[in-house]
Amino acid sequence: METESFIREGKRALLSMSHGVSAVVENKRVTDKLKHYDTKVIHNDRPAQINTCLFLITRMVRFSGGQTSILRLGTELTKLGIRVIYGVYKKQSPDEMKLCAAANLPGFQGELYTMEDCARVLKGELEQPDVVVASSWDTVFYAKKFKSYKMYFVQDYEPYFYSFGELYLMAKKTYEQGLHMVSLGKWNIDMIQKNCIAVSPLDAIDFPCDYRHYAYEERDFASYASKKTLVLAVYMKFYGKRLPCIVQYMMTELQDRFKKDGITLDVRYFGEAKSFQTKGGSNLGMLNHKELLGLYREADFGVVASMSNISLVPYEMLASGLPLVEFEDGTFSYFFPDNSAILTSIDPDDLYKQLRADLKEPWRLKERSDIAMAHIETLGWEKTGKQFYDIFQKIIKEK
Repeated sequence: METESFIREGKRALLSMSHGVSAVVENKRVTDKLKHYDTKVIHNDRPAQINTCLFLITRMVRFSGGQTSILRLGTELTKLGIRVIYGVYKKQSPDEMKLCAAANLPGFQGELYTMEDCARVLKGELEQPDVVVASSWDTVFYAKKFKSYKMYFVQDYEPYFYSFGELYLMAKKTYEQGLHMVSLGKWNIDMIQKNCIAVSPLDAIDFPCDYRHYAYEERDFASYASKKTLVLAVYMKFYGKRLPCIVQYMMTELQDRFKKDGITLDVRYFGEAKSFQTKGGSNLGMLNHKELLGLYREADFGVVASMSNISLVPYEMLASGLPLVEFEDGTFSYFFPDNSAILTSIDPDDLYKQLRADLKEPWRLKERSDIAMAHIETLGWEKTGKQFYDIFQKIIKEK
């Protein structure tokens, strides 16, 4: 009994230590952010014309869906005659910026500004853009330093990136500081209107998909009824809004259930670093476009947990013809019509029953695929870029 008591006390001590380490790390993150944080509400003067636009990011990184969207949007604005600049406010070399941007979107259009270039704009040594666009909550403070018309490209409701606390509050407050907000899709607007005191214009543009990059391939859905191995392409991220623990738990539970039916589930996770340990399947890591398309072609189902604003991944999967599993508690229904995907609860039995029903009646898969593809074909970055451009024109006219 003394040994068991000692072990229990040791576990409690280790748990306390880990919590203490987590608290120290979290406190440092908050303190670092507070060094630059600015809560003041701005007065935003509308420009007489909009010929130049600067998108602000922290630093350029590869395999970033958010930055890929910015590069796509900027490229479309460039085609419409806007001079577009992508600027970082953290230290990064021009070569690294170019390498990362090209990895996210080969052939992107627009200029790259380093931290030093942006500093020169603030000093008046380089031309002030007509519009500066913050792209995340931690870029808002820097956007407010410019004399330009200030906008905020809202790609997600970022308070949900954090547990309720200081960073949650700091992210939330950036929507109340007077920047003209443009949301990627309507879900962010709903969240801001429900939770924040909005004091500035709030517009939305369609969440687009360049479906031609993931060309639709007709599938033999009838063959699903006799499959003895099912390949699942599962989008995985470590942060909670992607349900990393729940998804892995559901995959392992599904494997056990299907094994009793004589069916093997080959689960292939992707989207996170290969060092990320996964259960119930192999981790393929972060994949480029060619590798993604290959995975979608090999897989029988895709699984994505879009619990906050949707990402490009569900669009890519559906555009390639891959049947999709999403979560009923997420945001998928904000972006797609009914019966575009399997919507599951977080109960493994629910997903198992739905998948079994589809295997027995594979016509369901074809029906969903047709509905999803008909919707996707109405979307495109050209259309979304024009919507953003039209917001520019509205700003000028309402001056």
